[in-house]
Amino acid sequence: MKRILLFLSLALFVCTCVFAQEESFEGESEETLKHQVGFLLGHAHVPSVYAEGKKEWKALPSFTLYYNYWLNEKWAVGLHTDIIIENFVVEKNLSSEEGEAAFLEREKPIAPALMAVYKPGEHFSYLLGVGEEFAKGENLFLIRAEVEYAIEMPKEWEFEVSLGHDFRWDAYNTINLGLGVSKKF
Repeated sequence: MKRILLFLSLALFVCTCVFAQEESFEGESEETLKHQVGFLLGHAHVPSVYAEGKKEWKALPSFTLYYNYWLNEKWAVGLHTDIIIENFVVEKNLSSEEGEAAFLEREKPIAPALMAVYKPGEHFSYLLGVGEEFAKGENLFLIRAEVEYAIEMPKEWEFEVSLGHDFRWDAYNTINLGLGVSKKF
């Protein structure tokens, strides 16, 4: 039920933001760039990884592939997929009633999320979305929040730095830090 409510809330937010824009596109040229693809290399910082019988904070190698469709110069919707390229074990968050710790094995999880992107100025973008992490054993619902800083380069390329947080119910959270490039066309 939580998943459905969160997804509907995000969908309502995106639709409200998109249809609330009453700007006319008359001044825009035919060559407005609507599509953007990007690639980021980074690390997913996981606070509850178990290695050799003890709990540790680990930085696991990851990368992100994404696509954004720009509705106008400030708003976009996209699909952002994070992939952690390492296997790990985490403690699953349980209610205080259950008492015993449960462990969750993650084998190279893939986490796509539908994202709403807001870019109020020249460099910063704020992203919020919902998705699911897929891995052998159990899939986990997640909410993703990110902040990106982009520097424009020649020929519609951008250099990007991204800081994000994935919230997973009844499992673990990650802090994602990445560097990469994107191309608008």
